[in-house]
Amino acid sequence: MNAAHFTVCALVALASKLAAQHGWEISLADGTLLLAVRPSLETTAWAGDAPTAALLDFHGDSTFIAPRFTLGLDAALGSHWFLHTATRWDRGFDPGERSAGDLRLDELILRFRPLGDARLNLQLGRFPTVFGATANQQDFFDNPFLLAPLPYAQTIGIHSRLPGPLSPAAIAARASGNAPPVSQLDSQNWASVIWGSSYALGAAVTGSIDHFDYALELKNASLSSHPDSWTLDSGNFSDPTLTARLGYRPTAAWALGLSASKGAYLDESASQALPPGKDLADLQQTTLGLDLRWAHRDLILSGEVIASRFETLDAGDLECLAWFIQARWKAAPGAWLAGRFGQIHFNDARGPADVSTPWSPDVWRAEIAAGWQITPHILLKVHHSYTHTTDDDSAPEHLTGFGLGWQL
Repeated sequence: MNAAHFTVCALVALASKLAAQHGWEISLADGTLLLAVRPSLETTAWAGDAPTAALLDFHGDSTFIAPRFTLGLDAALGSHWFLHTATRWDRGFDPGERSAGDLRLDELILRFRPLGDARLNLQLGRFPTVFGATANQQDFFDNPFLLAPLPYAQTIGIHSRLPGPLSPAAIAARASGNAPPVSQLDSQNWASVIWGSSYALGAAVTGSIDHFDYALELKNASLSSHPDSWTLDSGNFSDPTLTARLGYRPTAAWALGLSASKGAYLDESASQALPPGKDLADLQQTTLGLDLRWAHRDLILSGEVIASRFETLDAGDLECLAWFIQARWKAAPGAWLAGRFGQIHFNDARGPADVSTPWSPDVWRAEIAAGWQITPHILLKVHHSYTHTTDDDSAPEHLTGFGLGWQL
């Protein structure tokens, strides 16, 4: 066999290892090494009230185009070592925040399986939080909606960079209308109960044994923190967040989980603004969650209940109770309809002269969506949400999105 013939045969053998349905896959003949490249592209056209709801920022415009390109890379070395990365270009993690374009490495996961199976996983890097059952299902092709659920995508009255806006006087000013309401505040400085997938840096231990799943993670930023706080240079693990989840799957139809998280919620930059004798560890976010999922034939029901508490210097403990429930129904092969409803209720803060005052207005959101898998590679989705915020007539309400995605 001459060199040219050998080269042709090698290329044919390599091509036989490429899988086009979900990216390109290359593996050695003995299966010890697997490489997979998975590109995807989606574009969503948004239209709604200005300012916009759900952490979107259209800079005062009522319409906005949000493209996103994702390049996923997966590698496996035997049954013990795994590497996953997801690099994205878009107009911000929350559409509009980086309107000129933003290139990010959202996910970087190095995983080791000492036992060679799913019973025990040790991982390092940047990955979705283990809290709840939603963070791993917010990709365009996994989520039946175009938005994350309300507790994961709504600005609340927690300033994540300075303690001053959480003083009794500042909270009372917002509640009385003497300061801009929460809906008009810059989301870059304010928090969500949980911010999307919470791609903070850290380490985790996860696994599945029979009907149980478990996970424990240590990260450099809290669940409520802004994406700018997830980078390596914005947290040094001196005030980390510890999060755990225990899941139970009694049957194929049912799944439920309990989650808990605790960590400092102020950004590291706020340490200079704290009074003498106080540090970031004195102001903690404590969060508890229950998630539930039930599937029957073409119907999937799921939801979460999340209780979170933020400690402050003078305004007492700021607490909220958030929940959502959603349904997805397979209307036809490759097509579905979905609906979701969620609420967030807030307690009262300690105001001036110890007079209680609301620290954030209650909010609820109703959403409907539909999707059509036109081909194995092309997905079309439409979504409409209506958000109602009590005691804030300026809050945005309507938001509609049309999304078209392609993945190889």
